[in-house]
Amino acid sequence: MPDRLEAISAVARPGFNALLEDVFGLNVRGLRTLRDLYVQPRRVFDSARVIDWANQHTPTIRLTFSLITVYMLLSFFWAADDGPLYQSLFAQLEQAVIQNPDLPPAEEMIEGWFAAYSFSFPFVYMVVHFIAGSLLFVWGKGASWTTRLRLYFGLLAVSMSLSLAVTLLMPFLTVDQLLFYSLSSSLLSIIAYAVTYGRGMAGIHSGVALWWRAPLVALFIGITDILIALITSIGSGFWMQRATGIG
Repeated sequence: MPDRLEAISAVARPGFNALLEDVFGLNVRGLRTLRDLYVQPRRVFDSARVIDWANQHTPTIRLTFSLITVYMLLSFFWAADDGPLYQSLFAQLEQAVIQNPDLPPAEEMIEGWFAAYSFSFPFVYMVVHFIAGSLLFVWGKGASWTTRLRLYFGLLAVSMSLSLAVTLLMPFLTVDQLLFYSLSSSLLSIIAYAVTYGRGMAGIHSGVALWWRAPLVALFIGITDILIALITSIGSGFWMQRATGIG
């Protein structure tokens, strides 16, 4: 038995990098991929066109989904009783209960909404963006469907990582600051899409051809993000209604 264990350990011994991979699907290569998307996105865009990512980068679809997982793990900041999003939604539901006493308590409804939203958002995000990415043809001549999706999700990984960082500010905001926060976050994502696309595609498109595409791509993905938020919010509202017996 000891000989067997020694033979296995000699081949590969899991370390902290393996633990990160087990928990989040992230590893050192994934973090390097994210770094390159910020520092030199051309490297990631080039390796996305190679079948095995040139053994340099983590697939951007996996990276994006891993970031969403971490993003939703932080959603308890949104759902905290003293958080601005909770307070804003709670005030609306309380008003609805005042107008219609037959409704369940606002506390019960808001818990159902947050639960449905947190569960469904990652799946809605991935499915809708998967469809949207399939419809975008701005990646250079001969880019296959798989390549287009890889490049598209590279842009999403940048935006999602920024959203992850900005979300940490949520507990410190007031209800009055929530709208400004939301608009600023959306604008930051659109800028990130445009800049990353422009830097990553330099040399494939150039000059005017590059820089008229960059804002259009950013706007297209930004509108898709808004659509995803609406779909998830409305769907969570319907789920809340059914769960609480409303209607």
